[in-house]
Amino acid sequence: MTLFGFEITGYQISFLALAGITVLAALGVVLIPNILRAALLLGLTLFGTAGLYVLMNAPFLAAVQVMVYVGAIVTMIVLAIFLSHEVMKTGFGKSTYNFLLGGAAAAVLFLFLFISIANSVWVRNAVAQGPEAEDVGVQSVARMLLQPYVFPFELASLVLLTVLIGAIVIAKEDKPGEP
Repeated sequence: MTLFGFEITGYQISFLALAGITVLAALGVVLIPNILRAALLLGLTLFGTAGLYVLMNAPFLAAVQVMVYVGAIVTMIVLAIFLSHEVMKTGFGKSTYNFLLGGAAAAVLFLFLFISIANSVWVRNAVAQGPEAEDVGVQSVARMLLQPYVFPFELASLVLLTVLIGAIVIAKEDKPGEP
């Protein structure tokens, strides 16, 4: 298909569709005042990111994205929302609106992260070596997780478990007459 003199492929169309859905869902996460709908849109954003991984020919990362982030993290967030009745009662979303300050802070943070990542050594090395420089298959990821990075990997799972238990304890309602 040719559009304005440019050849457009199915890959480009699918990338634009996935990127558009992901960006619109991410905007919905930060702009919608209903916290439950924002959590569901977060799931859509993370699922769109998994689709982008598929387009980048990284099926293992896409599967991990769906299982860990969409499946576990979003489920934990939605569970925490349902357990915490106080957040739904107080109108949390209405008290946190300052678009100008929030936009300025987001722009400064984006600029800082962009400059930091663009000037990092690993990005320069990856660009210099090209896309086929290193094996990023399932075996190399498993080797990295189970050898040098096993402690941070397990520590992250303990932190997530602690957060879930903390959300349940905070959300537990004390009824009159209960100890």
